[in-house]
Amino acid sequence: MTNFKTGGPWVTRFAPSPTGEPHLGNVRTAVLNFLLARQSGGTFLLRLEDTDQERSTFGFEASILGALAWLGLTPDQPARHQSLRLHLYRQAVNRLAEADRAYPCFCSEAELERERAEAAARNLPPRYSGRCAALSAGERAARIKNGEPHVMRFRLPDQADIAFTDLIKGEIRVPAGAFGDFVLLRSDGWPSYNLAVVVDDADMGVNLVLRGEDHLTNTARQLLLYAALGFTPPHFAHHGLLVDPEGKKLSKRSGAPGIRDCMRDGLDPLAVVHYLGSLSGALPTKNIFSSVEDMARAFNPFALGRGNAVMNVDELRALSARYFRAADPEDQLRTLDSILPANDPWHELGTQLRLDLVTGLRENAATLDELRSLLPHFTANEVRYTATALAELAGGLDVLHALAEAIEGLDPQSRLTAKEASALLGQTATRAGAKGRALYHPIRLALTGSGSGPELSALLTLLTVGRIRERIQAAIPSFPSTTKE
Repeated sequence: MTNFKTGGPWVTRFAPSPTGEPHLGNVRTAVLNFLLARQSGGTFLLRLEDTDQERSTFGFEASILGALAWLGLTPDQPARHQSLRLHLYRQAVNRLAEADRAYPCFCSEAELERERAEAAARNLPPRYSGRCAALSAGERAARIKNGEPHVMRFRLPDQADIAFTDLIKGEIRVPAGAFGDFVLLRSDGWPSYNLAVVVDDADMGVNLVLRGEDHLTNTARQLLLYAALGFTPPHFAHHGLLVDPEGKKLSKRSGAPGIRDCMRDGLDPLAVVHYLGSLSGALPTKNIFSSVEDMARAFNPFALGRGNAVMNVDELRALSARYFRAADPEDQLRTLDSILPANDPWHELGTQLRLDLVTGLRENAATLDELRSLLPHFTANEVRYTATALAELAGGLDVLHALAEAIEGLDPQSRLTAKEASALLGQTATRAGAKGRALYHPIRLALTGSGSGPELSALLTLLTVGRIRERIQAAIPSFPSTTKE
């Protein structure tokens, strides 16, 4: 029996429609297809299903291509556009019509809507009655010659239920009466989804269709088309959907988070791939992977369960922070060097100090933007105090005087080790008779002007002794009436 391991190498595809920004629900499908293709030594393909002429745009197409590039999910061949393959769909319909497996339908939308309403009133699924299927060849030809608008429909065979083996869900059976004769070509000559998918997958050599379970009914229709056209059908695997914490399906229309949001928020692209691949347990979350190829080797498609996967943005952010803190600090240093303005005081610091700042501060940050926001605490020539900070500093002057005395005589160009910083705090605590927040808070305020930001240990070890002394001495004169005797 074929399964994920015994079959393959798998030729998979990601087939989005360029009608909106790519969101994490459909990108998850791209991730799963990419990882499975790579793991099996197969091929990962991209097809842009741009047959919705009103909603498809080049802008959304660019967003899809940009998202895949950012994530590192590079297709193995150039993208196919359905809008450039119309001749293939028409050829397929002609073949079906010649075999009497397709016929023109002249029913108006009003007539079809009336049929749907009648079916709903009887608690039946909406399906086409097949009234045009009984027209004679002469009647069809005459009406077409007269220019009557029509669609081309597939003539369903008289058969039992449609059954197939899904590599995730197992045996699937769709009742023969679940749908009626469905549309192949619309009246404007553009293909329906089911026709285009079958023709494209057969032409592209796709041998595994891995997609969301909302396509199960489409699979039944497509299997009928594969048989009628004489194509060998691919294997199918339908994973559960990605839903929000309330159980609602993620979609572009519901405002699901997209790749553009991930980029804007500074998330690590490898972390996004890892998170989406890990849902349902297909990738271990305790590991940090160095590349998507490493993920492919660890990917376990058998863990893809039948149930839906819940999207948790906080978990994604936490995983991204782990990737950020595990990244090569020299790469992050080069990025900061390239993005900070030429006149930023960051560039005046020595290379080793800049590297130490990156290494030390990223433990207090989850993204490069957050790390960048901490840099002025170390590069600014002076600290600006708010009225609130000054009011709080007024109660901690004994601590500041004690710290100034403790660092007197130290080399201003030196930086404290963690052990030296701890000893310095101990001396300051003893001299000022302070501990806990009464000790730490005034020092933080004096060094940064803020009650939040980098850890105090980072401030004391990453600022030079001279810079610490300057900031302490700058803070004390703000209170001229409290001169130490």
